[in-house]
Amino acid sequence: MKDILDQNKSSIGLMLLLFLVAFSLPFSFAFNSISLAALFLYSFIYFKKDYFLTYISNKKVYLFYLLFFIVQSISIYYSNNKELAIKVVTSNILFLIVPITFVNLKNKINEIEIKIAYSGLLIAVLLNLINSYFNIIRKSIFESMDWSNVIRENFIRNSIYEIHVPYLALLVVFLIICSYKIKIPFRKRSNIIIRYSLMAILILSLFLLSGIMAILILILFFIVQFLCSENSKKTKLFGSILVIIGIISSFLLLKHLDDQKRIRGSENIVYRAQKIISKKDPVREVNWKSVVKVISSNVIWGVGADGGIELLQKERPIMSESYINKHNAHNDYLEIVLRYGIVGICIYLIILGSLIKTAFTSNNYYFRWFLIVFMISSLTESYLQRQVGLVFFVFFSLLFYTQSTYRKIDEIS
Repeated sequence: MKDILDQNKSSIGLMLLLFLVAFSLPFSFAFNSISLAALFLYSFIYFKKDYFLTYISNKKVYLFYLLFFIVQSISIYYSNNKELAIKVVTSNILFLIVPITFVNLKNKINEIEIKIAYSGLLIAVLLNLINSYFNIIRKSIFESMDWSNVIRENFIRNSIYEIHVPYLALLVVFLIICSYKIKIPFRKRSNIIIRYSLMAILILSLFLLSGIMAILILILFFIVQFLCSENSKKTKLFGSILVIIGIISSFLLLKHLDDQKRIRGSENIVYRAQKIISKKDPVREVNWKSVVKVISSNVIWGVGADGGIELLQKERPIMSESYINKHNAHNDYLEIVLRYGIVGICIYLIILGSLIKTAFTSNNYYFRWFLIVFMISSLTESYLQRQVGLVFFVFFSLLFYTQSTYRKIDEIS
């Protein structure tokens, strides 16, 4: 009886810590770091010395996370700004401690732990979004408010904790996809009402955030769900024709609309879509060109963990936004090649390949879409260079991987 009680206490402790790590993700760096450290230390309750090395050698994806961290650590020695490089690698220690954490927890991660982590992230994001809506409504009633203040950065400024827009959009689109499938422990009708209400709030928020890449991923998601549904072939064909017509019509409409003026901090979705269609995205174009030029001289090992900002600045026009704000690559794949060269990107792609293989062979809906969301989003942002993106990838990828390698699932029930 005592053993059962101790086991229940351990399970509750683990679930609480998983919840806190996910919940703290959109909030403060300190809160999130403390939660991760607590989970790391807690995992050693289940540590077994004899089994640890055997397991980690069999499940080699954990080793590649560790190897990726070693490459980053080595890059400190040839970085120009060693102080910054040490700071970056210190943040990236997650590639070391999180794999160790989940190796210790190898038999403890199942469907309920996944649901707990999802709940923590969902509640945290909803608290931020609902607080934004509350403040916007309050200001519209009691103050004279310009309605451009409800879009993009200005929408986030009304929330509890201000988070960089693309990162919040990444979390929101992932939660929409999870909410579409996940079951809530209520009656069937209540379950449907709650899930679709959550999705409505999250989708509205995504448009207010003007997260163009996240919206494109969401459209892709709904198209895939429709094509994989049990509808007849005729219905799917008709639906596909409507989607194609809709895409072409939207493209033509955006091309012929008057160009939207840029309101810094409140760039609406039409403005951002027009910039993509007209290929006038000065920030990323300048970033990518400068990164490619620097990479060409540092192909094998990269410029180091500091990111080579001094080298990038030399390749940018002085009056460009990228030069003024000292932007990074705005592309995770280019960012890794820039910092850690061909060696670094090869290790990272091996990690992604291993995760993709496991996600699809285990038939894990959530794992598959997590990877799709993150990998596509990484084309236009360097998510691994900030705490939110770094924790989101390392924590959730290994959470899903650890669960999938032991339990093949179709859905969380």
